[in-house]
Amino acid sequence: MNKIDLIRMGLKNLFRRKLRTFLTTLGIIIGTISIVLMVSLGLGMQKNMEKQMSQWGSLDIVEVYPAGSGGNDRYGGGMVIMDTYQSNNKSSSKKKEKIQNSDITTFKQIEGVEAVSPIIEHTIVMKSKKLINDYVRVKGMTIEFMEKYGLDIGQGRMLTAEDKNGILIGYNMLYEFYNPNSRDNDWWSSMYDPETGERKPPTFNPLENKLTMSFDRNYGRSERYSRYGGEEEQKPVRPINIKAIGVLSEFAGWRKNDSAYMEINQMTALKDKYDKITGYRDYDGKKPKKDGYEKVFVYVPKRKNLEKVQQEIQKLGFTARSDANELKQQESLSNTIKMVFGAIGGISLLVAAIGITNTMVMAIYERRKEIGVMKVIGSSIKDIKKLFLFESATIGLLGGILGILISIGISILLNNMQNTALLNFLHIYETGEANPDIFIMPSWLIVSAMAFTSLIGLISGYLPARKAMKLSALEAIKTE
Repeated sequence: MNKIDLIRMGLKNLFRRKLRTFLTTLGIIIGTISIVLMVSLGLGMQKNMEKQMSQWGSLDIVEVYPAGSGGNDRYGGGMVIMDTYQSNNKSSSKKKEKIQNSDITTFKQIEGVEAVSPIIEHTIVMKSKKLINDYVRVKGMTIEFMEKYGLDIGQGRMLTAEDKNGILIGYNMLYEFYNPNSRDNDWWSSMYDPETGERKPPTFNPLENKLTMSFDRNYGRSERYSRYGGEEEQKPVRPINIKAIGVLSEFAGWRKNDSAYMEINQMTALKDKYDKITGYRDYDGKKPKKDGYEKVFVYVPKRKNLEKVQQEIQKLGFTARSDANELKQQESLSNTIKMVFGAIGGISLLVAAIGITNTMVMAIYERRKEIGVMKVIGSSIKDIKKLFLFESATIGLLGGILGILISIGISILLNNMQNTALLNFLHIYETGEANPDIFIMPSWLIVSAMAFTSLIGLISGYLPARKAMKLSALEAIKTE
């Protein structure tokens, strides 16, 4: 019997008993829908978690702090200042309370690390004509590290070493410039349309305006800012002229877009000059001793190396953390959900497999005469085995195809509905670029599902096929 005859006969036998074939296939359909939807839901959750985490931070960055600091920055996260508060803390004298340049060199030599940069942070005031932003978080890092950090430029260009007092502005900061003499300074209404809730385009463009900055929190303020309370009137310090070189992309990430960025050496020099002019009033009049850094960023491009790099840094006596740690926990939750619902789908497929076996066994009893005739006219027992295996595999394949088609329809429907309650339940939120897809169904999942259901059908039909092979031709004909 050639293959074409075998396929034609197998399909004829299946469609001769349409209702029974459909009911047998129905179990495969339900199991396929359960597994495919749960896997695609898990993939959707994972992808959206990655998008959300990338909006909050960088999944390829390891943040390093002195041991026991927990990442809490004093004085805005600049150089480590050996002040009276730290010198009196005897309990921490044995710990590494600072990150030295030699430590940074060691970090660079760890396998999987591609770039390292010390980070200093200060809070400044920025002005442009009548507009002011009185709380700007500015980060200083090396120019080489800025691109690794993912500072995607939306307008202008990236900083270079030739840009004197150049600065990159986070996109969200454009909405935070306000006129202190105006009564209408609602940040939310300036950023979002009150009727539609959609984000407005910013009206302030720092690339087209002159900018000044100052480390003096009283710069441009009508009311005096007192850091320690009861601070006596201080002589104002001349502001620093700066130039906005670029503005980050709207989708660079919320955490990144809430800050400004400068080259670390230029920023350190400006702060040193300010402290000298003010007589080190931020440090009780005493010149601070700069001894290392409070924060260092380590770029690890391959996520599989993140955990190992963190462990190596911790062995050196530092605290290391990464946003990927939280993503790993979320992925664990997602995998648990997939396993639970996948198990339910697996049970459905197991029941369906039993149904296929039962159907094929019943087919043998109903077709004893047919099997006997096939043997008498010269059909080999291998052909009979192939026929029953083909029929059982076809039931599995048809169930898989129908289950996948229904799953695709359900996923498209739910993705288009964008049910807020369901999104919140699954901890999936909009990332700004597009509405998040709840279900993601890649081609490999579709192919795998069809192959898996066909395999289930094949395995389920194996024992009935062997039974048909061993059936005596003469006894089958005599029984009929």
